[in-house]
Amino acid sequence: MAFIGPTTVIPGLLSVLGASSAVIGLITTLQRAGWLLPQLFAARALAAKPHKKPAIVWAAALSRPLFFVLAGLTAAAGRWPVALLIALFVPIYTAFWVGDGFGSLAWFDLLSKAIPPRRRGRLFSVGQTTSGILSFLAGFAVEGILSEHGLGFPYNYASLLLLGFGMLMISLGGIMMLREAPGISEKAVPQWRDFLPQLGNILKSDTTFRRYIVARQLYNLSLLAMPFYMTYALDILHLPDQVAGRYTSIGVGGSVLAAVFFGWLNERHGARRAMQASTLLTIGVPLTAIMIPQWIRDPGWLAWGYGIVFFVLNAANNSLLPAWTAFLLELAPEAKRPAYVGLTNTINGVTTLFSTLGGLLLQWTGNNYGLLFLVTAAGTALAWPLLIGLPDPRHTAIRNP
Repeated sequence: MAFIGPTTVIPGLLSVLGASSAVIGLITTLQRAGWLLPQLFAARALAAKPHKKPAIVWAAALSRPLFFVLAGLTAAAGRWPVALLIALFVPIYTAFWVGDGFGSLAWFDLLSKAIPPRRRGRLFSVGQTTSGILSFLAGFAVEGILSEHGLGFPYNYASLLLLGFGMLMISLGGIMMLREAPGISEKAVPQWRDFLPQLGNILKSDTTFRRYIVARQLYNLSLLAMPFYMTYALDILHLPDQVAGRYTSIGVGGSVLAAVFFGWLNERHGARRAMQASTLLTIGVPLTAIMIPQWIRDPGWLAWGYGIVFFVLNAANNSLLPAWTAFLLELAPEAKRPAYVGLTNTINGVTTLFSTLGGLLLQWTGNNYGLLFLVTAAGTALAWPLLIGLPDPRHTAIRNP
């Protein structure tokens, strides 16, 4: 993902193509919605399946080759009309996330069966740290490819998408080598007329889950500014395109430190405390984007200093798994885990509209990034009061419906 960074490379590519801020916000919305919304359908389809691995493999095999297609489209820039390229790029990119989202729900269930709660923090830490180191190295490659000494547009961005495709296919090979023990499942795939009331009953009867859902949607207000930290750097601060690679490497540093810290925090103090720390860190992202250009005026130093934004951003993103996801996996009973995760992620998918709203806010205010960043920080902070006093399922005798 370092080669096809959703917050660096993809916004940078769309910006170079001439896409508006509304389109850049829309593609981030479609990315997250495509990943999250199908999970309710996946939850129903997988409810009666004791083995979830086949769903992961098929979803990855169908969706990951789409980046090969995107690389070809990008290479055609200059020969095809820009409007046509963007019109094709957006749905194909979204389709990748739809397939990945369908398989991810099965992956969460497989993870929960294989790793006990008290060992997941360690797994998250080691896995994210290892991938972070590799992504750090990839960031230098991204910067070199996008630099003035690189391949030149559009082959620079096309080669990045092609490299991302290659890594995704190697990952698919790793997925296929996994072994899965059968788990507890429903006796049959529920009908929609029965399945939807079950979801409503979960929200109605499980007060801890309901409070978690509300807190998570307020936390998701951080998506308002998510796709625009890079466009702010390119369009307003006038930093060169190649900083996308530099910020990828700097961001990986934040990812690695967050993986270590939040993995330790999860194992030592539980997922609830990790969610609180995650929220504070996420509030700091837009505030950092506001402050850095005020503190650093020299363009050369600013090109490096603004990387702190992506350091904090990637650290916040890497906190989601050992914090918010880990809390949900511990809270949900095994037989109903797909329903809990699918319902949560489908609701999260609705709030991905926040990125589109952020793009519209920029258009309505004449690209007032400062206002967007302030609104994002204030909105995310609303999640904090709900996390105070929230029971931790690891340390509290919670009985789920």
